Amino acid sequence: MKRNVFITIMFLLVSFAFSACAPVAPSDQAPEFFNDIGKTLSELKNEHPEGEFIVSLDGFPDSASACFGEQGAKYVYFFFGGHDGDFKKAMTECEEQIKCSGFITTANILFTDMGDDMSFQDFFSLIGVDDYEYFGEDTITAEGWLRFTYSGMEVMVNTNEAVAGGGWDVTGVERVKSNAPVSIVDPEILNTNQDLAEAVMFD
Repeated sequence: MKRNVFITIMFLLVSFAFSACAPVAPSDQAPEFFNDIGKTLSELKNEHPEGEFIVSLDGFPDSASACFGEQGAKYVYFFFGGHDGDFKKAMTECEEQIKCSGFITTANILFTDMGDDMSFQDFFSLIGVDDYEYFGEDTITAEGWLRFTYSGMEVMVNTNEAVAGGGWDVTGVERVKSNAPVSIVDPEILNTNQDLAEAVMFD
């Protein structure tokens, strides 16, 4: 079965989940859309007929995400990811089986109390997280990204600056902007989705 960079990223996420200390419970309730985690794509299509298949490049470093939602919405439902393969075929053929494993959104949508631009110390103090990993220049594909556990799920935050015309500028500044791209994922659901999708999207 064809493997890709996304599998490496997911392995890092899962290994981090087991190595990190238990997360501090957040002070505020999770966003309401968290209630949709675990719903099948078919269910979400029925509940949100305006939604559509979306390939997002924002949620993970150097890999794409198969999502469902509305273009330009504050968040989209995330199902699985990868570097290649027929995402749409997998989403269509597996819609009764694959479940929402998380979301692609921005920092201020996930963490509604955050300021426009916060230092790492202030940001993690606000959300009640003690342990995190910041990828430096020795990790080329993920440089400038944060990874941590929040509310029992794995989070990645892109702290780089968007460049006009596309791409990112790695600043190395330890700050989180309110519009920073963020993914939050349930690793167990994601692993199941990934297996289902890969069984069909490389045929």
